[in-house]
Amino acid sequence: MEELRNTVAGIRGDLESFGSGVTARIGSAKSELESLASGIQDTIASIRPDIESALAKLSGQIDALESELKALEP
Repeated sequence: MEELRNTVAGIRGDLESFGSGVTARIGSAKSELESLASGIQDTIASIRPDIESALAKLSGQIDALESELKALEP
């Protein structure tokens, strides 16, 4: 019976140790992911003006071509 108690206590200790290790790893991974996500958001924000400018230019070109096509219609 004493041997069984010792075994259960050992397993409990292993479980608690594992749980605290996993919790620390999850916290570290979460912080790392948040940092990466922040970097991605910053990158997107920095290139957004260039993309919006290019889209506006393309949209203007499309509008001009549509006007030309409309003028060619009988």
